[in-house]
Amino acid sequence: MTSSSAKNRAIAQHIFSGSTTMIGVSITVIALFRIMHTNLETFADEILGFDNLIFIASAMFAYSSLRRENNKILERFADVLFLIGMIIMLIAGILIIYK
Repeated sequence: MTSSSAKNRAIAQHIFSGSTTMIGVSITVIALFRIMHTNLETFADEILGFDNLIFIASAMFAYSSLRRENNKILERFADVLFLIGMIIMLIAGILIIYK
């Protein structure tokens, strides 16, 4: 295994573990909104629900990248989706804090 493919594999592993963690975080926050019955639940729930789908897609692309040899395209999709998911989660967090 070359240095470049080892680096890509390590990145894909980090994206996979990070995405699965963020899926759990999103589901936990949605569940907390449901329990607390806040007024913000409709908007924040929908944002986090969509964000959850992005993290699931990111985890699936990262897993597929790990299963195949030298597949930079899948790893790039996973990386971009993970970044988009984190940005959306940041926006949802700001909405939760300032509402």
